[in-house]
Amino acid sequence: MATAEEIKARAREIMAQDLPEDYNPDLKDDEPLIVEGGVDSLGFIQVLTKLEVEFNAHVPDEEWWDAQSLDALAEVILRNQH
Repeated sequence: MATAEEIKARAREIMAQDLPEDYNPDLKDDEPLIVEGGVDSLGFIQVLTKLEVEFNAHVPDEEWWDAQSLDALAEVILRNQH
């Protein structure tokens, strides 16, 4: 099973690769992705769905917006792994 640190590191890699113009490499783990991270709502969904596939998780739609920071994103992925 993955750790929160592994999930956050992979999320950063995905954002840097897929959203290079918007990604803020100085983003702190507890800062909002959409505001401080430069990630828009479509980019957020892209990052979340890639993490779901890579970490064998299924985050219910009603929990998506609970994942507003890297910390929270790792938590919902861990909570919803199969």
